[in-house]
Amino acid sequence: MPDPSPQEPSTLPRIAPGSAFVSWENLNGRPNAVVDARATHGTLLTLSHHPDAGSPAQLRADTSTAIVDRFLALPDAGREAVDVVLTNDHYDEDGVLGLWLLIEQPGQGDPTRSLACAAAAAGDFATWSRPEAAWCAIAVMALAEAPTTPLPGVRRALRRALGTDPAGALYAEVLPRVRRVLEDPERFTELWQPRWTSVTRDLDRLDGGMVSLEEDPAADLAIVETDEPIDDLALMARTPMSRVLTIGGGGTTLRYRYETWVEFASRPLPPRLPLGPLAERLADGEEGLDWRFDDVAAPRPRLWSCDFHGRPAPSAQEPAAIRAIVADYLGPGGT
Repeated sequence: MPDPSPQEPSTLPRIAPGSAFVSWENLNGRPNAVVDARATHGTLLTLSHHPDAGSPAQLRADTSTAIVDRFLALPDAGREAVDVVLTNDHYDEDGVLGLWLLIEQPGQGDPTRSLACAAAAAGDFATWSRPEAAWCAIAVMALAEAPTTPLPGVRRALRRALGTDPAGALYAEVLPRVRRVLEDPERFTELWQPRWTSVTRDLDRLDGGMVSLEEDPAADLAIVETDEPIDDLALMARTPMSRVLTIGGGGTTLRYRYETWVEFASRPLPPRLPLGPLAERLADGEEGLDWRFDDVAAPRPRLWSCDFHGRPAPSAQEPAAIRAIVADYLGPGGT
């Protein structure tokens, strides 16, 4: 595994443009560079924001695509070229955009390069400032999903998967098409417009006060009260808080955002606190309701209210009481 400690740029290898992608299961120990995953046998370079991935410390960035961008910006002087294949063990927006960037290596002035980085953040974190970034993130996922893909090769790969991960086959189909998405997102309107319609509606609900969004900076907590679910591309564009409490719509949910799982670089984030003790506090004195929770080691853990069959169910407690319990637990001096 690559040394995660700071290294001189000249000690990091150069990777030639056009290097081949090889699926994780077909590596067979071949020298490889990993994007958006942890190192495996034969890995010479890891460019990933996953925890303990071993990426070079001086390249640290929020997304794996941004790490690739920083890697490509290193000076070539003194760096040895290595012959590697490129790989990833799962398919998602940051993975496909980061791999594309390392394969294509567009120049720093190429607008597709900055858009790839922005789209990766929209995909992983649902954060964006340019609509085009969100459109591209939606499109590269839609290309790889059965209900939306126009690609026969993707449909075949998904049918043949039979419970296995088809990431390698998906990358083989989608990677050659990423540049076209980034160069002209509006050409792919049919892929992103259905979801974008929901996003813009939810932005209007937020901005018009139909959805209540308040922040408790001391607890790094966003509190959302809504009668209907709200798309993350709308919600996360309106709050930087790393914990999100949603009340309404048939239940209550607390989430730790994905930013708190990866090696996030933009700002320090508070640690994830175990959700079990908070579930006990919320359940105290409440009849007929269960509070369930994920392990905080999961990438996107939740705590949620449900009946004893696991179906979402609302709490009998007033929203203000729930908010106070959660903020007290997560705030300074809590737990």
